[in-house]
Amino acid sequence: MFNEKVNQTTSSRKSVHRHCIPEFVGKIPESVAARRFDAALEKHDWNRNRYIYKLRCERNQRVSVRSERREVYKALAMAIIAMCDYNADSDYLFEVMCGTHDLARATNLLHRTITGRLTYDPILNALHDWEKAGLIVIVRGQDPETKQNKAMRIFIKPEWFEGLGFSVDELRKILGDYRRWAEKKGLRETAKQRYANHIARVARSNVASLDDKHSLKKLLLKIKRHVLGVKEEEGKQLISDIEKKLQDTESALKTGQVKPSTQYYAAYTAWKNKTPLSLVYPIESTVKKENPGLSGELFYQAMLERIRKDNL
Repeated sequence: MFNEKVNQTTSSRKSVHRHCIPEFVGKIPESVAARRFDAALEKHDWNRNRYIYKLRCERNQRVSVRSERREVYKALAMAIIAMCDYNADSDYLFEVMCGTHDLARATNLLHRTITGRLTYDPILNALHDWEKAGLIVIVRGQDPETKQNKAMRIFIKPEWFEGLGFSVDELRKILGDYRRWAEKKGLRETAKQRYANHIARVARSNVASLDDKHSLKKLLLKIKRHVLGVKEEEGKQLISDIEKKLQDTESALKTGQVKPSTQYYAAYTAWKNKTPLSLVYPIESTVKKENPGLSGELFYQAMLERIRKDNL
């Protein structure tokens, strides 16, 4: 999607103001959503972004953003627009479907030091600014064994788009247009599969998980309901329907309508069919890791025990 380019420091350069010139080297997708946001970004003045303005006032910084930082903001914003998931069928809205390393490469800000270490501080600083300004949500994690930080997951909040001039109603319309565009192009199933592959990759890779971050999950679901116009009562009804389906399956087990040899599989399948993939894959991965070699009904029994333990 973008050029494989890494900026490199040589030993002859002792002091450098900045190693890389921010520049988006990728390609904006043809989707309706990406094109609309890209057009708005071309005219956007980060000095007039009210969220950035408020943040700088709170920090007692000068109101205007330095030109170097504005260049990073623009290049990063274009990369995020290109890599954002606009599919309303996904568990959460507006996830950036790549890591910070890929964002740095896409913005020409991936730098290799003389020791061979790859750095992209301008990207991390910009993301930190946007997070503090309330424009994005960053999911962080740490490996309990190595104590190393895991790769971050990034979600764009409606305020980020509002800063570009889009109201929630306009966002809702754009997502509707995107859905119709995807259906017309036959890309809706492709988008679903892409998201499923992404969740599977997150589950098996060293990427921060939402598994035990219940408040963050609630926030992301609240954002989705808010943007799509789903009322709180409807969200609660959806949860109630899921619980009822599981209860019906368990009742069928007790009355003999389901064979005992497949009772755990049936109960697990009922739960899985109504559960976001972002919850399913991490649990499966955890159970497989904790119980290597477990299969058949014993595996599904272990899955159900884990689900009940986590109150999912």
